[in-house]
Amino acid sequence: MSANQIIEIQCTFFRIVSPQLAKRCIIGKFSDGLLVIYADNSTIAAKLKYITPSLLRKFGSQVESIQIIVYADYRKNLFSISSKQKPQLSQRAAQNLNQFALAMPLSPLRTAIESLLNNCKTEPNHS
Repeated sequence: MSANQIIEIQCTFFRIVSPQLAKRCIIGKFSDGLLVIYADNSTIAAKLKYITPSLLRKFGSQVESIQIIVYADYRKNLFSISSKQKPQLSQRAAQNLNQFALAMPLSPLRTAIESLLNNCKTEPNHS
């Protein structure tokens, strides 16, 4: 699965579902025609299951089935950052991630990268 295919699936997903629903779930993985979507709670999962036939039609032949998993703490577990010690990135890594994020369309991945950059300490360059 290429990054472009994942971005395409993600963009399609955000066009199909309401913004309120999109905020409460996230595309997980996509492999062998199976798309995994994580939902905040069982109510959101039920809404996703209800619109699954529509999602499958809109995704076309690349997505054969959808699995919905209730995982309320997925956002908290994306980055487990200690409040006392921030992870470190080299200045070059931070610059490259920032350029990468700026080149992306608005998406959960871009938001995650921006969050990572905001929550990391940048190491000074060692020349």
